[in-house]
Amino acid sequence: MDFLDPRQRQAHKIRLVIGYGLMGIVILLMATILVYGVSGYGINTKTGDIIQNGLLFVDSKPGGASIFLNGKDNHSSTAARLVLPAASYELTIKKAGYRDWQRKFTLSENSVNRYTYPLLFPIAPASKTLRVYPSEPPVLSASPDRKWLLVQVPPVDFAKISFDVYETTKLDQPPTTLAFPTGLLSNTDQPNGSLSVIEWAADNDHFLVRHSFSGGQEFIVVSRVDPTQSFNVNRLLNSNPTQVSLRNKKTDQLYIYSQNESLLSLADVSKISIQPLLKHVLAFKSHEANLFSYITDQNVATGQVTARIWESGKSYPLYTFAAGSKYLIDATQFQGHWYYVAGSDQASRINVFKDPLNGLKNPEVNRAIPILSLSGNGSSSLSFSANVRFVSIQAGQKFSVYDIETDSRYQFTLAAALSGPMRWLDGHRWIGQSGGAMLVMDYDSTNQQVLTPTIRTDGGYLDKNSNFLLTLAQVTGSPSVALQATDLRAGADLPKQ
Repeated sequence: MDFLDPRQRQAHKIRLVIGYGLMGIVILLMATILVYGVSGYGINTKTGDIIQNGLLFVDSKPGGASIFLNGKDNHSSTAARLVLPAASYELTIKKAGYRDWQRKFTLSENSVNRYTYPLLFPIAPASKTLRVYPSEPPVLSASPDRKWLLVQVPPVDFAKISFDVYETTKLDQPPTTLAFPTGLLSNTDQPNGSLSVIEWAADNDHFLVRHSFSGGQEFIVVSRVDPTQSFNVNRLLNSNPTQVSLRNKKTDQLYIYSQNESLLSLADVSKISIQPLLKHVLAFKSHEANLFSYITDQNVATGQVTARIWESGKSYPLYTFAAGSKYLIDATQFQGHWYYVAGSDQASRINVFKDPLNGLKNPEVNRAIPILSLSGNGSSSLSFSANVRFVSIQAGQKFSVYDIETDSRYQFTLAAALSGPMRWLDGHRWIGQSGGAMLVMDYDSTNQQVLTPTIRTDGGYLDKNSNFLLTLAQVTGSPSVALQATDLRAGADLPKQ
């Protein structure tokens, strides 16, 4: 028998050692390849050279669009995950019936680039009229979730205010009517009256309205679901505020500001009480239940003001800058961090801070250090995008934008003449009016699209599913104004008849 032969046993041991050794080498090679693959290394199949790769995610609305890189068909479609050699690229997304979307970018080794937000616009947008009004509706406003669109019905009789309420997911259905309860507004006989929506509550059911009239103004909290639960803030609290803001985006408590007294107070609606909070307040912005930021001229040199953060009864100085006629202040949370922005139209820069309270509460630091500054001269508006990834400063045609996620900054001046400030359409796009038509563009001014006619300086609103753009347009040869829904779908994406 072979196992009794010493020479056979020795040969068997040698074969085992060689086999295990070869297996070990294969395992080591595979592990090395996997490690290098995870680290972004690859092999050029044409030259055999080792290269470093990056990862690219591409998606679009609508989906199924073709992806081109540097003018060549990648033979993939959105949504796609592409492993590419580190290099500079020009990405183009194409789909029949739609305008191309393009962006130049550099993919670094071991990096991940995501372009999952592109919204493709039809080559020839088609609009349908939802309703024709005898004149321009004074108010057009959408809820934060974009499900509800409010249109104030003209002509305006302040004793009988009513709104058409459209459910944007059911635009084929007629609107419901929201009528203000009789007597909700005061001074209905005063000339030059107007309504404006100040902000919506987080429940998408309540909204805060300012009623301006000759000689004054008043504030109304309106319930979309049950208008009888609406209330007049001035009358309820026996107050005459200059500004009202929802505390924590709810309607049970309100911040009440008096410009004449430079006084900020907190009102409890259920208790019908007002508690003074701070004096010497020039401007403020509410963020959370026990958190807001404000501007004050207290304890600073003439011509200077200080931005401060109020948290749970304690006030912390953010930074001091030049006083102005308009103050810009806001804050938001992004990926678990707080970002604060503050400045004025006369300040040369507007600083952005990341988690400033960490430094302000630390006795060893005792100050906030900005992460960057945006150009501030003449700035008229400050805003965060809908997904709060971008913060922007506008001064006429000039824009300064900071991308929090990628730590990138963009500054540009639009060549197109704007009828008014642009605003964020969604998380990545601006909308406004230029030359009597909608102008839409990406956060850094790329992919500018001129769409349908509009009389709205803010362009219009997306419906909840981003299938339609809703706006007001003049009826040709008539004083009438049409509420129009522009279909953003084309070709194969249009619903079957």
